[in-house]
Amino acid sequence: MQTIRKLAARVQGKLAPPDVVRSAESSYIEGAIPPIPTEFVGDVMKQWAGEARVRVESVDAVWWYHRELERSLEEVRRGKGRIGLYFHGGGYVIGSARDVRSGSSRIPRGFIERNICACLLSVEYSLVGMGGDPVKPFPLQILEALSAYRHLLHSTKIPPNGIIFVGDSAGGHLVLALQRYLLESIDMPSPGGLILLSPWVDLSVERDRPQAQRLLGQLSTDHLSEPYFSPSLHPPPPGQWPPTLVYYGANESFVPSITALVTWLTQAGAPVTSYAAEEILEKFSHDFLIFRNVELAWPARVDETWTRIRAWTRALGQVTESG
Repeated sequence: MQTIRKLAARVQGKLAPPDVVRSAESSYIEGAIPPIPTEFVGDVMKQWAGEARVRVESVDAVWWYHRELERSLEEVRRGKGRIGLYFHGGGYVIGSARDVRSGSSRIPRGFIERNICACLLSVEYSLVGMGGDPVKPFPLQILEALSAYRHLLHSTKIPPNGIIFVGDSAGGHLVLALQRYLLESIDMPSPGGLILLSPWVDLSVERDRPQAQRLLGQLSTDHLSEPYFSPSLHPPPPGQWPPTLVYYGANESFVPSITALVTWLTQAGAPVTSYAAEEILEKFSHDFLIFRNVELAWPARVDETWTRIRAWTRALGQVTESG
């Protein structure tokens, strides 16, 4: 699957016409994000990774930005914008940061074209694999996400409150797992905010789905009810949860679990804002921003969504070096 994904990305990348897409394609960085040093990984996470027999390697990613990347990064360092750290959806089975023409690419492109973020780093995290592919279970994806975040903090010199985690569907699940780890480990600061788009937050009802079983690795399906797999069933860990925007389709099947997540966060005192996009048909309601058909059929709902995301992001306040 990895070989097919790379080949497809190369072929599709040659056809990418818009300016922002060309910038993203030319800014693909293979293996440029080093793995998180072991001294920055907590003992519990190390034990989990050891039992799962996974080890994080260098991580690939795609930069999205206007004009010049370094100029965009400097804007954030000077407190004039924010960086998005993006994790695509796809149920941990499909999707690629490199595919700059896919439906998922509409999300990072939107964050740049609508001036929500000065630039955005889309992470090529490991998929769990299907069929005869090697199984790549949790917590590998958490460690890869952690590596990308540390890269922004230490290599790119971006203050933590200048960074926003963004994830749709399974990417939203990964954002929540990463944020939970940051609060539980207390080794790294939290980001300036989280944006969750139709997050997949209850895997306890997915016991029979192959990707859920492969995400578990050698763990039993009973573990699907635990916080890292089903955050909607648990309160957030102690600590200061960052401002969070949750956006989903009013007619999608994940509504009960998403609203349960919002309730948990609200009861814990976390600053949460949530919206449900009305009117969009159930068929397109989940992760609706990835569909061109939705933008054509319900342009007012899509514009409203992006306007609210931009307003929420700007309301976070100014970026400071101390975070």
